[in-house]
Amino acid sequence: MTAETREGGTMTKMTTKVKTQKSEKAWFFLGALAVFFMGVPYLVLGKDSVFVYHDQLDGEVIAYLLQARHLWDGSGVLPEFMNGAAKTALTMPAPACVLLYRWLPAELALACMQVAGSFAGYLGMFCLLGWAGETSETLRRRKGLVGFIAMLTGCMYAYLPFLPVYGLSQYGLPLLMYCVLRLGEKDRPKNFRILCYFYVLLFGCNSSLVLSGFAVLGIWAVWEIVTLVDKRKQFSAGQAAAWGILLLTYIVENGSLLLQLSGGQGEEISHKSEYLLSPVDFFSQLKTNLLQGGQHSVDYHGLILVVLLMTTVVLFFLNRATKKDIADKKNVPEGGEKRLWKAVGLSLAVIAGFAAVAALWDSSIGIAIRSSLGALKGFQANRVLWLSPCLWYFILGCSLLLLTEQLPERDTGAEKTGNGRRNGVIPGIIVMAAMLLTVATAGKILLESNLKPNLQKLVNRNYAAMSFRDYYAVDVLDQVQEYLRENTGEEPQDYRVVSLGIDPAAALYHGFYCLDGYSNNYSLEYKHRFREIIAPELDKSEYLEDSFDHWGNRCYLFSAECPGYYTIEKGGFYFQDYTIDAESLRQLGGSYLLSAAYIDHSEDTGLELMRPEAFETENSYYRIYLYRVMDNE
Repeated sequence: MTAETREGGTMTKMTTKVKTQKSEKAWFFLGALAVFFMGVPYLVLGKDSVFVYHDQLDGEVIAYLLQARHLWDGSGVLPEFMNGAAKTALTMPAPACVLLYRWLPAELALACMQVAGSFAGYLGMFCLLGWAGETSETLRRRKGLVGFIAMLTGCMYAYLPFLPVYGLSQYGLPLLMYCVLRLGEKDRPKNFRILCYFYVLLFGCNSSLVLSGFAVLGIWAVWEIVTLVDKRKQFSAGQAAAWGILLLTYIVENGSLLLQLSGGQGEEISHKSEYLLSPVDFFSQLKTNLLQGGQHSVDYHGLILVVLLMTTVVLFFLNRATKKDIADKKNVPEGGEKRLWKAVGLSLAVIAGFAAVAALWDSSIGIAIRSSLGALKGFQANRVLWLSPCLWYFILGCSLLLLTEQLPERDTGAEKTGNGRRNGVIPGIIVMAAMLLTVATAGKILLESNLKPNLQKLVNRNYAAMSFRDYYAVDVLDQVQEYLRENTGEEPQDYRVVSLGIDPAAALYHGFYCLDGYSNNYSLEYKHRFREIIAPELDKSEYLEDSFDHWGNRCYLFSAECPGYYTIEKGGFYFQDYTIDAESLRQLGGSYLLSAAYIDHSEDTGLELMRPEAFETENSYYRIYLYRVMDNE
């Protein structure tokens, strides 16, 4: 070979490398644009945007709003919430995000959390798959294709319908995983390591200890112990330091809650002590956890399992190393392929472990143990399943990379071999099939994503999904507040209200001082006092009685005529036989009742309709009737 030929070959390789790197960056920016696009409908729609309201608008958003209002007042209570409950009654899943609710309107703050969280998920998954394939010579020559796979997988993860109020608790896991892996590499530059430490701190400030943080700390601690004990593995002081940073961050953030649970804040007993736990069958729950995931962690990984199975079977047949292959050094897995298989195997093992732990926690054995823990028995260790979606999509990306490695090089021609690997026919077909399954999963994600209802709302403003404006009765409860100000001279802090047929979150959003609310940690004594108010309706419904007495997170006014309905749309419905203990309500401080439907014979239960006309607007979801709690004369 002449010098010119060698030089020409070198130039060709360098040109190809530059092109593939540019292609990888192009895919990254294309994916980033796709992620940021989900923020456009929120900007256009404003308060008409659609958000999931269960465990979001009804609770966590209110936690951010109230904590933001009292961020610097030095008080340990929230005067508007449940007659002045402690701040620990409303803990924020992503504490640092309270600043968004301090500076921005709530709907815009929530939209920012959605876009920022999704981008963190996309960036993390893209980087994670880049790490997984970087030791493969074949994949390094195919940066463009690797970039496409990382972009596709990252976008799928970014569009999963996680609740944005949870911050980085789910969306931020891939980037945390990437930073931890990089901190285990000694050759990383100092600035990069500092950046990784910063993200660990950022993750701690924008995620929840009780939702996913405990699982992250737990599995991370197990890994550190294994590397410390097993001499074959290299212990990383950098990773251990990062673990310490995350632990310390959570302790500082959750100091008041941890102190309360440890009994260090007096004798107040949490309502959780009355939780009644019902066991489930271990094996049926294990199956559910493996195939469907847990609450708020749906990831549609059914087809990912099919892709993984296809990858395993195909590579088993294509990469069987016969004695002759080994002697000729053909078809022997390279280092990159080993890393990918190791990542897949370890991820599957962790997923199975999480599923087993969650199933055991909810089984008869787990319930027996938890029942002796007092208020801590309500702790949901099954939240470990929140980590599984990250691992499933990491597995998907690694599987696609493994299949990509089997494709022939462009410059090797179409030479046909016995196993069909080099001519690319079998690998090409399998890769196409895997991509079709992946695209099908992506389509399912888009149909279930938070983007879909907002696009429909953009096209048709009469789309039936309940909007932010609808849920919080914007422009309706403002009228109620103004009516009371004009006719009684009272400001919101001068009286207390309760809500019927409309979630108390709406009144809290508007600055009313409420006796009711949604909390997973409030005083047991307060629960008993509130029960006296709703006792007549609980006596009519075994379902409502069981729900409140043995759970009670929703400290609401209930009606046996519509049990389980907290958002009654205006129409022909009215309460025909609603009963309340008005005297108990008055003793607790209640002055007014906001009802989403007319209450027939309200005087018989101690309620006086203050205005015959309901408060509403032409397009409002609710029609609000205002009742005064009558004095006991």
